[in-house]
Amino acid sequence: MSKLNLSGILEEMTTEDVKELNPNVGVIPIGSTEPHGPALPYGTDSFAVGAKTYEATRQANKNGARVICLPVQKISLNNNFYALPFACRMSVPVFMAMVKDLILFLKGENINRIIITNGHGGNIDVLKAVQRDVAGIKGLFVGLLPLGPGLPQYYADVENLIEHYSPHAGEWETSNMLFLKPNLVKKDKIGVNPMVDPKLSILEDCHVHFVKPWHLHLPTSAGGDARKSSADKADKIFQVGVKVWSELFLQLSKAPESETFPF
Repeated sequence: MSKLNLSGILEEMTTEDVKELNPNVGVIPIGSTEPHGPALPYGTDSFAVGAKTYEATRQANKNGARVICLPVQKISLNNNFYALPFACRMSVPVFMAMVKDLILFLKGENINRIIITNGHGGNIDVLKAVQRDVAGIKGLFVGLLPLGPGLPQYYADVENLIEHYSPHAGEWETSNMLFLKPNLVKKDKIGVNPMVDPKLSILEDCHVHFVKPWHLHLPTSAGGDARKSSADKADKIFQVGVKVWSELFLQLSKAPESETFPF
């Protein structure tokens, strides 16, 4: 069997497929299951990170990479969503332990080059803490890819497509779901959702970091003007993102072994 025919998506593979691929790069996609307002499904983050990661893995392996992608982890950190219904969450220590175990699991399969793709903003700081925690393991490389469209230096042709910024369930995420899961979007509910800022503006002036109670910051669990959302916008951004991620996976897989990797 040719390696060019192997997707690298573990869920889709047999034991013979995995043996034939002989992977040397592991990818851990992490999403979330949480409220995304009146128009979008709870699985928005997981659908988004899964689609982009899986397609990038497939393309990388078609070009000769040896990448294995684990299933999307669909429950993560929504501790500040406590006032919203069924915002699936686990404690920070449990999440950290889970991610570290997945990293060590891949290392146990002789994979020392690992990329985490993350689809949920609430995970970022803790994922960086996990990276710091495993940094003392000799020979292990763990990278974290950014949230959302990301990688602005590669998006010159599409960087102005999203006109209205939103931290959650706005024009970008609505466009992405119209592209990826249009049957799950309630199109008649796409509109403008309020975003409430803290009364103390000095918090912003002093760049005070704090975890916002989501029901106070975004009362409908969505924020901003999503009326100019379109599948076409997300399609263009998706194609660029997949191209960049697949090239990253390919180069990680092709890079020669070195005690000082990636230096």
